[in-house]
Amino acid sequence: MRIHYLLDDSAARLPLAIRSSESLWDRAAELRSSPGVQLVELTTQHLLGTGVTLVDELAHYFDHGAPSDSDPYRLAQCFAERTVLEDLLRDVREARPDLVALHEVTELFPLDFACDLHFTLALTVVGYPAFGYVRTYADSEGESFYGLVVNLAQARPHIEGLIGHFSLEVLINSIRHGFFNHEGFLLAYSVYCSQIGRVPERPLDRAREELMSRGIAWYLSYRHDFAFYDQVLGLSENDLPAYVDQCNNLLDDNSKKRAGQSLDELLSSRQSGLPALPCLDVVGYFAARAIVREYGETALREAVVKGPLHFIRLYNQLKLPLPKITL
Repeated sequence: MRIHYLLDDSAARLPLAIRSSESLWDRAAELRSSPGVQLVELTTQHLLGTGVTLVDELAHYFDHGAPSDSDPYRLAQCFAERTVLEDLLRDVREARPDLVALHEVTELFPLDFACDLHFTLALTVVGYPAFGYVRTYADSEGESFYGLVVNLAQARPHIEGLIGHFSLEVLINSIRHGFFNHEGFLLAYSVYCSQIGRVPERPLDRAREELMSRGIAWYLSYRHDFAFYDQVLGLSENDLPAYVDQCNNLLDDNSKKRAGQSLDELLSSRQSGLPALPCLDVVGYFAARAIVREYGETALREAVVKGPLHFIRLYNQLKLPLPKITL
């Protein structure tokens, strides 16, 4: 598998650089054609149910001295914090060579998996108010492309809320491992399963897939400093027996459901940071950690190939002083 990516900061750099109507119209064509801006617009329009473009909103701002009433691109926050965001963008751009490590994702897939994935990785200071979000879209020929957006306007409060103060190092790691690698793996795994025909329909099978795929994704997020993230997120192996019990109850409940019934309600509340579905996310994460500790990361690639039952068996055979995961 090969991941091709474009890292584009136009949705951060251009809004911060434009300071007047004249400047806006001088750069309107650049705004409209920039991949990062297009991605931020598509996602903001979709999530907020609006058709307004960033150029339209910027024009309103400079004509009236204030954003529109709805302010879908959060221009009020962007321009109120312009100096701070300019400094933050400069610091992040200086880390640009180290901002992407998607080769760590490709290493978890079989060498004979011949697939090209195309990602647009966008940095923005405007748009939907989330630290990071993902969008899948298709071109006129039906080819799928994937967009991963990091909103730097949300970055400082996100990191401060996570660790109590702002740290550029933690932000860079959160972007590189916690977001790009985490979401990149989930997207790549979905494509891989589709290509090999692993498309589970039963809720039980879907739950097992979530356990493994999200567990590995969280492992990629935190593997470079387990102790730090365990402390920050309040994750403890002492709590694992209770999580495993909850996980087994969920698996047992879903084993009784018919195909067509879904886990969507359980899975819809996920947020970045602390896993929102502990009975699958946390158990999968600690299982992936334990498997790597015993067998190395090649065991995760083997699990990706053989599927979640193999992943669960690898964990269960470790003979840890913990409840086993139900098969």
